[in-house]
Amino acid sequence: MKVKVLTFGSLTEILDKEFPAEASDTDSLTASLTAKYAGLRGRKFLVAVNNIIVQENMILKEQDVVALMPPYSGG
Repeated sequence: MKVKVLTFGSLTEILDKEFPAEASDTDSLTASLTAKYAGLRGRKFLVAVNNIIVQENMILKEQDVVALMPPYSGG
């Protein structure tokens, strides 16, 4: 499926802020990005699909919007 990927925070130093990607699910998307961009290896980040943070693998549909965000902390 073709999805739109948005990145935030420090991840924008590694990836474009917005770009299209092909993936069937969130696990395959993050695996392919980690394989392609060495700067992602070992980094933790949150994944949201259509503005909802997902904890487990999720099947993607055409035109879904996937956001990658570094973990946030409060203070």
